[in-house]
Amino acid sequence: MIWVWIGIAVVVVAAGALIPVLSGRDHRLRSNDEAVAARSRYHQLGHYVEDGVEELEDEQAMALLRTAYERYNTTGATLARAKTEEDFLLAMRIAEEGLVAVAEAYARIGRTGPRIKKQKRHK
Repeated sequence: MIWVWIGIAVVVVAAGALIPVLSGRDHRLRSNDEAVAARSRYHQLGHYVEDGVEELEDEQAMALLRTAYERYNTTGATLARAKTEEDFLLAMRIAEEGLVAVAEAYARIGRTGPRIKKQKRHK
């Protein structure tokens, strides 16, 4: 009799583990490319602004770096909630806006900034 209860417990545990996996299949990404590209751009932007914005004498460059820092935070928040390809593409576009702002700011102050090359998009 005890084996019957153990068998029922095993079936219940297995069903509890499989139901979330099977029900969430249609919401998964077809490929992981967008997620990888978005996170790559996020980390690239973070390389330039993660420690905060340094004080510069050029006000326009400062404004551009503050904008880039804002895009960095927005990209992070978007990635934290991203579940679909469109979410990851949005995060990548936001990060690219920040990278463009960094490149413009660095050009104004005579530094070498990020090289901006558009990521290949699948859609």
